[in-house]
Amino acid sequence: MNKKKNTIFENIIHLFYGTVLANVLNATTLILLANYFNSKNYGIFSVALALAMIMGFFTDLGVSNTFLREGSKKENLSTIFSSYIKIRIVWILLAFLVFAGGIHILYQEQQILYMMYSLLIPMVIGMAMQTIGMNYFQLTERMQFIASIRIFTAIALIITTTVSMGLKFEVHLTAFLYGFSYLAGGIYSIYLLRKKVEFKWSSAFEKQLLTNLSPFLISGLLIILSPQIGPLVLEKTLPLTLVGLFAVAYRIPSALYQIPGVIAGAFFPLLFKQYNRGELEEHTRLNILQMKIMSYIGMCMTISLFYLAVYLVSILFGDEWGAAVQPLKILSFIIVLQGFNIAIADGLTTRGLQNRRTIVQFITIAFGLVSFYYLSISYAVAGAAFAVLAMEIISFIGYFLATPIKRMVLTKVIIPYGCYFSISFVLIHYLISRYPFIAMISTFILVSSLILLFDKMIMDLIIGLLKKIKQKNINHLPDRRQS
Repeated sequence: MNKKKNTIFENIIHLFYGTVLANVLNATTLILLANYFNSKNYGIFSVALALAMIMGFFTDLGVSNTFLREGSKKENLSTIFSSYIKIRIVWILLAFLVFAGGIHILYQEQQILYMMYSLLIPMVIGMAMQTIGMNYFQLTERMQFIASIRIFTAIALIITTTVSMGLKFEVHLTAFLYGFSYLAGGIYSIYLLRKKVEFKWSSAFEKQLLTNLSPFLISGLLIILSPQIGPLVLEKTLPLTLVGLFAVAYRIPSALYQIPGVIAGAFFPLLFKQYNRGELEEHTRLNILQMKIMSYIGMCMTISLFYLAVYLVSILFGDEWGAAVQPLKILSFIIVLQGFNIAIADGLTTRGLQNRRTIVQFITIAFGLVSFYYLSISYAVAGAAFAVLAMEIISFIGYFLATPIKRMVLTKVIIPYGCYFSISFVLIHYLISRYPFIAMISTFILVSSLILLFDKMIMDLIIGLLKKIKQKNINHLPDRRQS
C-alpha cells in the first residue's frame, strides 16, 4: 500500500481543481433548482439546506480537528482512526434524536416538515461519511482523494437534479434525491477508505480524541452557523419569496469563498505538525505565505464577481431574479475578507489558541444575529447582504487582535495587500467601470503587478518553482535522447 505524501503545492492543485469543479457543479444544481422550484419552495429548500448543514456539524462536534491534531503525532493511524469512527457513529445517532425533536417544535407546517425530512436524513448521513474519508486523506496529505469524493458527489447531484426536472418529480422527491446524492458520495468515500486504511474495531479507545474538544466543538458550531443564520433569521423577518431571493444572491459567493479554503486545507495539517515539533519560526513563515496566497485568490474572485454580477444573475437564474444583482455585488466583498480571515484563524488553531478563535466567532455570530434581524427589517435583502459583510469585517478585526503575530500580519499582509487591492479596485473602477470586462481584467493585472513588484517573498517563491520545473525538464533530457 503506497502512502507516499504529496507536496503542499500538489495538494493545493488537487484541492483546487476538485473544489472548483465540485463548486461549479453544485452551483449549477442549485441554479437548476432555483429555476425549477417557485420562490416559496426555494425559500423552504434553503431553510432545510441550512438546517442540514448545522445538523451535519452535530455528527462531528469538533472531533475531526482533534483527530487531525492527534493523528499528526502518530505514524500508525489505524487505532486512532478506528476510535474516530466510533465517536462519529455515536454523534450521528445523537444528532438525529435531538434534531427530530427540535424540528417538530420549531416547524408545524406539513409542507416544511416533509421537505426537512426528505432532505435531512440522506444528506446528513452522506456528509458524515464523506467527512470521515476527507479527514483521513487530509491528515495523510493525499488530497487527490478528497477531490475525487467532492467531484463524485457533485456529479451525482447533477444527475439526480436533471432526472428530477426531466421527469417532473414533485418538490419533496426532488429534495430527497438531492440529499441521496450526498449519501452516494459518502458510500464512495467509505469505499476509498477501505482500500487505504485498516479498520480495527476491537482496538483500545483513544481518549486523546476527547481531550480539549470543547474549543473545537464551540468553534465548529459557530463556523457552520455563520453562513446559515441568514436564511434562518430571514425566515422570521421576510416573506419566503425574499428569503429565496437572498438565497440566490448568497449562493454564488458562498460557493466561491470555499476556493480560498482550498489553500487552508493544504496548509492546515502542515501547520499542526510544525507547531507540534516546536518549529515556531517555520510555522509563522508558512502561515504568512498562506495568508498572502489566500488573500490574493480572494481578491481575484471578488473582482470577478463584482463586475460579472449582472451577467451571472441574468444568465444563470433569469431576468426574474434581477433584484439579486445589487445584493450579489455587496456580497462579493466577503470573499476577499474570507481570504484573510480563514488564514489568520488557522494560525490561531494550529498554535493551540483555539479559544481565541472561538471568542471571535461567538462575537461575530452574536453581532450577525442582531444585524440580520434589524437590517433585513429596514432594508430587506440589501440589508441582509450588508449584515453578512459586516460579520466578515467584525471577524477580520477580531482575528487580527487575537493573533500573537499581529505586527508581522499587519506589516507583511494586511497593509500591503490591502493597499494593492484598494488602489487597484478604486482606480480602475473610477476610470473604466462602464466597461466591466475590461475593468475586471485591468484590475487583475494591476493587483498582480503590484504584488510581483513589491513582495519579495512571492517573487522568490515563483522563481524557485520555475527553477525546479526547469531542472526537472533538464533531468529528463538524457532519457529522451536515449529513446
